[in-house]
Amino acid sequence: MTRNLGEFCARFVAPLLGGGTVHVAAPVRPADFRAMAGELATLRNGDVAALRLQRAQQLVAEPDLQDPGAEELALWVALYNLLVLDHPDRGRVWARQATWRRVESAARYWLLFARPEGFSAALANHAAVGAFLELSRRDQILSGAEGELRFVGQEIPRRRLRWTVPGALSVREETIAWWSSAHVPEVAALQQDVLWASPVTCLLRPLTAPPGYSPLEGASFLRHRAFARAVCHAWASSRHWIEIGGTVLGSLLFSLTGRPLSGATPAAQGTGAASAGAKPMLALPAPVDTAGPEDVAALVAALIHVHFLRVLELGARLGVAPTSRDRPVQMFLALPLLLPTLGDVLGSPLGGTSGLGFDAQVERRWIEYIDHLGELIPRSVVENLLATLVPRVVKAEE
Repeated sequence: MTRNLGEFCARFVAPLLGGGTVHVAAPVRPADFRAMAGELATLRNGDVAALRLQRAQQLVAEPDLQDPGAEELALWVALYNLLVLDHPDRGRVWARQATWRRVESAARYWLLFARPEGFSAALANHAAVGAFLELSRRDQILSGAEGELRFVGQEIPRRRLRWTVPGALSVREETIAWWSSAHVPEVAALQQDVLWASPVTCLLRPLTAPPGYSPLEGASFLRHRAFARAVCHAWASSRHWIEIGGTVLGSLLFSLTGRPLSGATPAAQGTGAASAGAKPMLALPAPVDTAGPEDVAALVAALIHVHFLRVLELGARLGVAPTSRDRPVQMFLALPLLLPTLGDVLGSPLGGTSGLGFDAQVERRWIEYIDHLGELIPRSVVENLLATLVPRVVKAEE
């Protein structure tokens, strides 16, 4: 068991944030958590503080991170215990099933406790959750006449190789992304809770967001200019940028209206991309009065800016599928056609009179792209957006 915060950070938190090799042993108990919480002041100037700042700087240049608190420690401990629950040698540990249920219950509580309030806490949570999603393990596979034997995240024991005839066996190594691999049922259920604890991660990776998640959960963070830029570039740089746009807009409209869109994919209806066997948290559409028209306007502006970034990269027309019948995708593609109506509220991607205007070639490509969308998108889609989305954005001006 881990009771010392310094040892826990050295063996797990620092390697997680720094991209090193994390070490997993016994689960952290509530008593261990309380003991470590009393030592948090020791993290103000150390490796962990520097590493979490470095992770945040990968997203925004000047992150305003507060010192780690009990909520952030709860997130670290919960992530650690997920790896404990999923450890390949767990079956060899003598423990009653009730013990593992307590570990699962504590992890779920800590993930709920870790939900952030404010952009600073959300950015700190993303530093850990974003790194957690990138974790990988190295499996060694022993192949022979009787088949293959996989050693999950471990080296092959020497006793397996010592008395073998040379050439009778072969060994190869595979690197597996931990997050997307198969997990025990408890971990598969808790994966959704991990994502709920990091709205910044969900906004950056909307195709990974949990069931019931709404982009309005983190829309207020888009008021931070540097973060809004990072989100737009993250969406636009993906080869799935159209699917991302459809998912975000579909989830937004579902949150605003409470009605799923006909012809929408499950992800765009706010049901997310849940892992098989997962038990997602229940979530209701975000009420309009709690989101605010400014948040809706920020999301719509970000989605339109994704179109513009693709035009700048000369990759938009090639990526637009003229035969797409996915309703949210059609609506996402139609968003630039709303600029004549929303331009006074959202502004123009070209910069207008702000001194940020682009040259004539970029302006011509943008106009040609909008004309192309006008020929591609049915008029009924635009009219639907004018009736359902535009009134909620225009309120931002009032």
